Amino acid sequence: MYKSCEKYLDNDELLTFLNLTKENHSRFFDFESIGKSSLGEDIYLVTLTDKHYKHHSEKPAFWIDANIHASEVTGTQGVLFFIERLLDEKHKDSSKHKELMKKMTYYLVPRFSPDGARAFFKETNSFRSTPLEMAYEYSNFKRQDLDGDGEITLMRWKDKAGPFKELVGHPGVLVPREASDFSLDSEDYYQVVPEGTWTQFDGFKKTKNYDFGYDFNRQSPSFFAPEGLQRGAGALPLEFPETRAVAEAIRIRKNIFASNSYHTYGGFIIKTPANVAESSIPLEDRIRSEMISELLQKNTQYSIHSGGDDFVYVPGQPLPGTFDEWYYLHLGIMGMTIEYWDVWKHAGMSWKKAVEKYETLSSENMVKLLKWAKENLKREQYFKDWTSYDHPQLGKIEIGGFKTAFFLTNPPIPYLAKEIENVFEGSFAVSRMAPLAEIDSVVSKKIDSNVSQVTVVVKNVGYFPTYGSQQALKVKIIDKPVCKTSLNSKSDDFKIISQPAAETISHLKGFSDGNPRVSPFFGTGFTHEYEQQLTWMFQGSGDFTFEINYHKGGVVRQTVIVG
Repeated sequence: MYKSCEKYLDNDELLTFLNLTKENHSRFFDFESIGKSSLGEDIYLVTLTDKHYKHHSEKPAFWIDANIHASEVTGTQGVLFFIERLLDEKHKDSSKHKELMKKMTYYLVPRFSPDGARAFFKETNSFRSTPLEMAYEYSNFKRQDLDGDGEITLMRWKDKAGPFKELVGHPGVLVPREASDFSLDSEDYYQVVPEGTWTQFDGFKKTKNYDFGYDFNRQSPSFFAPEGLQRGAGALPLEFPETRAVAEAIRIRKNIFASNSYHTYGGFIIKTPANVAESSIPLEDRIRSEMISELLQKNTQYSIHSGGDDFVYVPGQPLPGTFDEWYYLHLGIMGMTIEYWDVWKHAGMSWKKAVEKYETLSSENMVKLLKWAKENLKREQYFKDWTSYDHPQLGKIEIGGFKTAFFLTNPPIPYLAKEIENVFEGSFAVSRMAPLAEIDSVVSKKIDSNVSQVTVVVKNVGYFPTYGSQQALKVKIIDKPVCKTSLNSKSDDFKIISQPAAETISHLKGFSDGNPRVSPFFGTGFTHEYEQQLTWMFQGSGDFTFEINYHKGGVVRQTVIVG
């Protein structure tokens, strides 16, 4: 079994994994720190490629980032599985994986927020992205592990106006009161908040508003909304060293054509962009986005949702400042978010709308969830029995409730391997949609005794076009291909008479050819834009090297003998 499937790795264990992998697979694997976190932790970027075949920047690249939210550590394990699978020499597809790494590069950020992850492993369920104190305080409630058991669970106390009650037949399990649960009933009702205290407590008011801290996935420049409009966003886009470091790392790598962002939870595939009407997205990009989401769904069985009108917490208000949207709108990279782990599906539940999984749970569905948990897990894995606690401000309360970290938010270890393997298969399939410029033929022939003609055909044998997306062209993030010619022979008799003019060199369509849905009965529109022919004329004999940078399609280079 891969190490990624055996346990969730904390920051120190992650670094050990990276160092050992580099030691054992130096030809294919490297990693670097792209910056320091707010609290001084390294943010690592992994590069997977065959170093014996071109520099990583000269090949089409696929990007994955994970663990932008502190508790969503499954994404880190998914990245590590991706690494282990591609480097596994005993796997049946090892030769194919190695062949692919000759042609492609993978850039992987296993832990976007190392500060958040370290805090999570110390006190589960403590912060959204980072333990940094917020400059603006929504409430003076602070989550804390009061009883010192290494987890932040819940506090409850009886209150006739409380919105929760115990589920009949399941002592200790709380469910929301129904609207008809009038307070004259004999049942006990409860107020419930996370473990914690109030920094300013007047002995009466127990207000708890947003207390999750900063959310790095509201920090991108794409439709950024400041703190007053979007809680957790901060004052400025990319104001934190983590968000700035990742943004700069992906921005400077012009060879990236597509990306996946790993989150938990829910079992969702979320299409971007969210804040732009679908009708305004170029058809070519829209269809490719559908193809990506369908490939992911085929391998994961997760449901597909739009970030614009489906995966929203408030109708009509798409989430601002998300990184996958910024990847597409500003960088032209086809981004997609994957939310691992759907415990509700395991328990036999289904939902009409995606976010209902986060917001509502009827008594009937709670019974289904408990049944699954009891049959598949030990009680201490998912529930902490309520125990009395003498709270310094509230007096006698109880601490306990569901332990969500490795039950709801992340899969329990016995379920981890299948979850991350399925997502690997989906992401790996998407990565193979890459554009790939290749030299198809080189022909050198004599025109007369001292003049030669060299004709080169370059072809994009991949699915994506070498420009990546129409959006990349629109925002001018991608340059036209440039051809460089250099003479290797020192003889003055060997000269270039003519070479390909800059205006004749263009990006190449892939076999999707701008219309990815093609019919085996009627074919498709054929524009012949997937290949181009380039011609040089030389005087004398010698050899020269030409190089063309197709950016997201990679660099082609060859030395040719003339005469």
